[in-house]
Amino acid sequence: MQIIPVLDLSKGLVVHAKNGNRNHYRPIQSSLCPSANPVEIVHSYLELHCFQKLYIADLDAIENQGDNSRVIQKIISEFPELEIWLDTGLSLISLYLDRLDCRLLRIILSTESMLSASTFSMLRTNYRNHQFLLSVDFRANTLIGSQEIIQDKGSWPPDVVVLNLDNVGTCMGVDFPMILNQHDLFEKHNIFYGGGIRNYADLLQLKKIGAAGALLSTALHKKSITKNELQKFNR
Repeated sequence: MQIIPVLDLSKGLVVHAKNGNRNHYRPIQSSLCPSANPVEIVHSYLELHCFQKLYIADLDAIENQGDNSRVIQKIISEFPELEIWLDTGLSLISLYLDRLDCRLLRIILSTESMLSASTFSMLRTNYRNHQFLLSVDFRANTLIGSQEIIQDKGSWPPDVVVLNLDNVGTCMGVDFPMILNQHDLFEKHNIFYGGGIRNYADLLQLKKIGAAGALLSTALHKKSITKNELQKFNR
């Protein structure tokens, strides 16, 4: 099971995403790094562990309130060995896929941002060679976005993020939406879970149920999952 650190970006800084209430997000206060500078945070992540992937959420782009494209392009240039998983909503997909030469960039299509199955289909048709990920976003056990996409699991790509927006940044534990058939989901897709992961025990729980990966931010910044535990887990 892969462990993937997360950067939530707003106004050029890494912020502490919590409960999905984006208006209340503030610059991260981290035990790993004295700064909320994105490049410095990534360096701190890599000092903690030799991560292969990095998940970036451009919260301003997702909310259609500007974007962090310059910062993201700097991260891509500074860390060319990292595979970047990027959620920018829909507004900047062409910027990254048409203009930026980055073979290790993968765009995340989130159900929160897609209001129709036709948009999902069009993007996958227009960028046939790109390995999109789908993010299935939920709150209070309710899946957010186009119900047509959510119900048509046959159209989903192999790699799927299940994101619990209520638990993001809270360290409240793993909580899959009951309305998804968990057994069917794990059998047919590579599932990467994010939202509320507290500690090493939660990582073991996800591994036991067959998750392909875990998205981590708060647990890393609080050091509730340590460098030694990351090494132990990956052994």
